[in-house]
Amino acid sequence: MAKTFDIVKVLEVTEQNLKSVAQANLYRYWLDLKADKELPVWSDFNPGVVRESLPDIMLFDSHNDANFFVSITGDNCRENFGIKASRLPLEKALPENAISDAKSRLTHVYNTRKPHLVAKEMRWETAIKKELQQQSYTILFLPFDVEHDTIKLKILNSLYFG
Repeated sequence: MAKTFDIVKVLEVTEQNLKSVAQANLYRYWLDLKADKELPVWSDFNPGVVRESLPDIMLFDSHNDANFFVSITGDNCRENFGIKASRLPLEKALPENAISDAKSRLTHVYNTRKPHLVAKEMRWETAIKKELQQQSYTILFLPFDVEHDTIKLKILNSLYFG
């Protein structure tokens, strides 16, 4: 791979903008857990309810000092991005070219305490034939309240390629 770049579009978080059934089910579940609260509570989250989403999720722990740690990585995220399964700071878990954008989006969710949805089109030029390749995907960010001394927010990140 010679060169990669992403074209990013921020979308309103609605079921109509979620192209994946798994993401739509996850969002509906988040809304059910939220009910009339500001945010759903992480301890109420039951992964068995959204089992089909689990391979494509990453869970981030957000600290007061704007540091983010990857605490859970689904199988597809580990395989497609080479992200380790162990708990790591964002800067050590993600590829270097993804850190700035990920931190910006996680900070936005941390500050607003609202879901966030982005559509990305990743394009790259193959090194040998100089052909342009592309892959579209969406990322849904869902914040959860957590009762913890140092972790202030859990942010579940769901990826969908298609």
